[in-house]
Amino acid sequence: MNLIKFYVRQHTIHDNPNLRWRFIMKFFTVFFLALLSLSTVTLAQIDLLDPELATFGRIATFSETDGRNWSSVDCNNAEVFQIISDPIVGSNLVGLFTSTACTDEGFTLNETFIPFDFSLHAFMSLDVYAPAAGLKIVFKIFNSADPTQAKIVEALTTSAADWDSLNFDFTGTPAGLYDRISIHPDFGGTTAGQEWMFDNIRKDRGGLLYLPNDGLLVDFDTVMPFLHYWDCGTVSPAEFYVTENPSKDDVNPSDLCALMLSSDCAWEGFAIAEKWAPLDFTVYSEARIKVLAPEAGLNFMFKVELWENSGIMVETTVTTEVGNAWEELRIDLSGIEPEKFTKIAFFPDFQSVLIADEWFIDDIRIVDPSNVAVEKKENVIKVFALSAKNYPNPYNPTTTISYNVPLQSNVKVSVFDLNGRELQTLINAEHSIGEHQVQFDASNLSSGVYFYKVETSYDVVVNKMVVMQ
Repeated sequence: MNLIKFYVRQHTIHDNPNLRWRFIMKFFTVFFLALLSLSTVTLAQIDLLDPELATFGRIATFSETDGRNWSSVDCNNAEVFQIISDPIVGSNLVGLFTSTACTDEGFTLNETFIPFDFSLHAFMSLDVYAPAAGLKIVFKIFNSADPTQAKIVEALTTSAADWDSLNFDFTGTPAGLYDRISIHPDFGGTTAGQEWMFDNIRKDRGGLLYLPNDGLLVDFDTVMPFLHYWDCGTVSPAEFYVTENPSKDDVNPSDLCALMLSSDCAWEGFAIAEKWAPLDFTVYSEARIKVLAPEAGLNFMFKVELWENSGIMVETTVTTEVGNAWEELRIDLSGIEPEKFTKIAFFPDFQSVLIADEWFIDDIRIVDPSNVAVEKKENVIKVFALSAKNYPNPYNPTTTISYNVPLQSNVKVSVFDLNGRELQTLINAEHSIGEHQVQFDASNLSSGVYFYKVETSYDVVVNKMVVMQ
């Protein structure tokens, strides 16, 4: 697996000197302002010394390609940690820890990281196969130059003899101080011979992802979860990064999108590298993905699988209908078993071995196809346009969101962070025609960029606001 190069890249095949210069100036302006607001999405990258080994939050999966060096921590210098084949999925490698009578044993990653910054993604998470529920695991971060400078966070196992995901909350941890990790199973216990397995150690937002109300999973502009991509090419490696939209049109007028360059591997693709709450496709039964493919008649595969076992999955393939122009692929998910799958992956140019084919991808959603408001929203004539603004902006700690409702409708006003996570619903009620206001208090938020969305049955407005604490 490989790092998604999460910076905006000028796509040279569509080179225009004037456009390039304006874009570079715009990019660095936005980048500088985002740094000031402590919310730039580039901070979302996992802080690894070797970023090519990171896949947006992944610290280790124990696969041989990780290039990680682990060692045991034990009071008797026993070798309590090793890497083995997963007894459930033999093709997968996991970390095996075997307890001794020591109370503070564990295992540590010998590599040093660029010091962690938890301002945007405040959790360390891992998958664990524990011998019993209710056992304590300590996740420790420390300073390589002075190991006495350390912070530990505890979590209890919730399952016995089954895979589970645990989250360790490092909210409020000072940035730039800690650069190494160690993990201590059954902390404080003295039972010898217990076996634990570990996998997918990562830095993320903690907890499970849930489908947002509008179904938007990622748009590469404002909603960007952790992503990773993989490639098995031997002649020419695949690439995946965020770039300018090369051909804005009515189908896709957005500024940014993703670009995947294919390799000689038939299975290159990318996935949302965060665990979902079990997905229910009973109502939200259609995936919609905007693509600009190199030609018509190419396969695009949508895949759902278990987070813990990618071999348990359902694959659905559709075919592009046009080439070198944006289209929205629609994928029927209604036949997929509900409340089961917890990971989503995508395979452009599926089963093709053509090299350097360009696939532009944007606006990935899972929607209710029977919802007329969602289906026809882009076709509404904007004579009766919804409008909204907030003042002051920037603000500390309160701002007033004013919005004009041109047609009677239910109106929902919500606040989101940079990752598209809904933080608060300010109002969700029937509104009469005219001006309305609602106040938002950001006292419990850190400084940074946030978004508010005003949504009616016929229109949606999304605006940016800046909190300056």
